[in-house]
This record gives sequence, C-alpha cells and structure tokens, in this order.
Amino acid sequence: MKTTLKLTIALFIGTLLMGACQQAEEPVMEQDQTVASATRAFGDKTPVVTIYVETNDINPLNAGDYILSDGTTYADIVEFFASNIHKRTVDGVVEPTLYLNDKLTRLLEPDPSAPTTTGYHKYVKPLQEKGIKVLLTVLGDWQGIGVANMNDTQTTQFAKILAQVVYNYNLDGIGFDDEYSDYPSGSFVNGSFGDIISKLHNLMPDKMITVFQYNNVGSSQITSSDGALIDYVYSNFATYNTNIQVAGVTKEHYAPIAINLGNYISPTSAQYFMGYANSAAADGYGAIMHFNLRTKAERDQTTLFNYIATGAWGKSVSVSSTPDNAANRPQDWDFISTGFEITMDDVVNFQTKGDRPV
Repeated sequence: MKTTLKLTIALFIGTLLMGACQQAEEPVMEQDQTVASATRAFGDKTPVVTIYVETNDINPLNAGDYILSDGTTYADIVEFFASNIHKRTVDGVVEPTLYLNDKLTRLLEPDPSAPTTTGYHKYVKPLQEKGIKVLLTVLGDWQGIGVANMNDTQTTQFAKILAQVVYNYNLDGIGFDDEYSDYPSGSFVNGSFGDIISKLHNLMPDKMITVFQYNNVGSSQITSSDGALIDYVYSNFATYNTNIQVAGVTKEHYAPIAINLGNYISPTSAQYFMGYANSAAADGYGAIMHFNLRTKAERDQTTLFNYIATGAWGKSVSVSSTPDNAANRPQDWDFISTGFEITMDDVVNFQTKGDRPV
C-alpha cells in the first residue's frame, strides 16, 4: 500500500510539474521520498497538525469538523488566538497580568448563570472529546511588557498566572507568539523568555508549550535547555522552512510548513502542499501549522487539507456532516465589554483554596 501511494504521489507531482512549467517559483519535491505511515492517536501521528483560530471572529469548534478518512480529526492541536500580556502596578511595582479580550472571554470564562453550557464546556471540551489538544496563545498588546523584558520576579509571577489559567480552564497548554509587546528601547532582559518557559514547564509538566517563530524577538533568550522543554515550534509563514531559530529544538518538535489560511491559496498552489507534507513526514518533522482558519463558506480549505493529508499520511479529508453547519459554525457567544483580566490575586486565591498546583 505504501509503495503504491508513493508511486501515485510521484506520478501526480510529475504530471503537475509538466502542466505548470511556467510556475518556476514553486519548489519541487524529490520524487523518491516515502510517505510516513499513519497512526490514530495524538502524540503518535506524525507530523501533527496545529490550527490557530482567530477567536475575534471564528468559532473554534470549526477546527474539529475536518475529519481524516480513518475517522480521526485532521487537527491535533487547536490554539485559541489570542490572550494578551498586560500589566498592573501594585505598591509601586509592576506585575504582569493576562487579559482575555471582549470576544475571547466567554470562550473560557463561563457565564455564571449557565456555567455548564458556556465557556470551557461549550468551546473547549467538545474539541478535547475528539482527541484535540486545546491551547491558549499568549500575545503582547502594546503595553511595553512581553516575554522578552520581564525580570526574575515577573517571570515567576507570569508563569504562575499562565499555569493557573491552564488548570482553571482545563486547557492543554500555552502557546507563545512574541508580537505587539512594544518593547521600550533597552528594556530587554537577558533570559526572560527562557525563564518563563522553564518556570511554566515546572508548574505544569503534564501540559504543552508551543512557540510561533514569527518575528522571533525573544528567541535568543531561550537556551538549549529551555528550548528542549518546548513541545512544538512553528516556522514563520513558509511552504517549507527547515531553519529552526530556537535553541534546543529538534526537528521532531518543529513545523517547517506554516500556512496562513487567511490568504488565498490557488488550486495549483494547494497541490504543491502534498509534496511539502510528504517531505515533512519523510524528513521526520513533528508538526504542520495552519494559522487563521476561516469558515468553510468564507474559504473552503478541504482541498488543501486533502493534499496535505495525502502527502503526510496517505489519507483524505472530509467535513463532518453533523451538525449540518459543520465548519461553518457561527460566532454565537456573548461579548464581555470589559474583557477579563487574570492577576496574581487570582493565583493567591487558588493557592489559598489549595485546588491549583501553583
């Protein structure tokens, strides 16, 4: 079966290249690469697929509606994009906080009047029940504070806040994207980003940590020992970028393919991703990343996902027919105008009650 699939892919790519000879800018996969064998459980399927969902306008449940031909989900990890790094001043000392904006809040924080049908129960648990890991992405927010300029006390505080968020909302981990922090000149603190990663890992060793290599401002602060604690690093947007820019990260924990689904991908370009996915699997890379999933009606990605699934695991992708609006689920939650801010006060409260391991 594997030999037949390998030959099929090779013949397909050869035909494609003959028909698209004017598109010299498209990289070509070597035709003797094999297709990685498929498995059926997260942590065993390689490469895994991460899908970032822009929670400002997209229902994250749409990410779980794309199904492989073996009955498992196409997505293995879904990242809620994104929470924001904020700060507050307590007795003259700056502390980091984590802010959930008006649109993200109700995806995690339950409505007190309906706690078991909102928040986690409605938007996280259904994905987890399909075997998908759900992470919360952490992003800067023009506050002059970010993962690259916290002192030792602040990195300890921030790691505790993030761990409390993960356990409080029953998430599977934290993803970092070092953008929009608006770092003041000369404010970088050597080792800040790496300290947050190592301290967070110590607080939640059973959970996941990811890093998006976009901009990559603070990555030089991550030592090889810190980087070895990261589950996956995602390339800056690329068809096939093998340049790992975070120390300590091996290819088994890296995504060379990172596609912005918000951009139009022509049918011809989509076909090439079968070759890229085949290379990622054959070369032993650990992940494939998709950013900014849209609804199926806005931008149908089934064809693209099919090419990737064929190249990586020899499988096809379809859209779940249950419910009827699968992959087109609307933004159906309430917006909370003030958002929701998590501070060290919340950490202390949980520690006092003794029901959070931070």
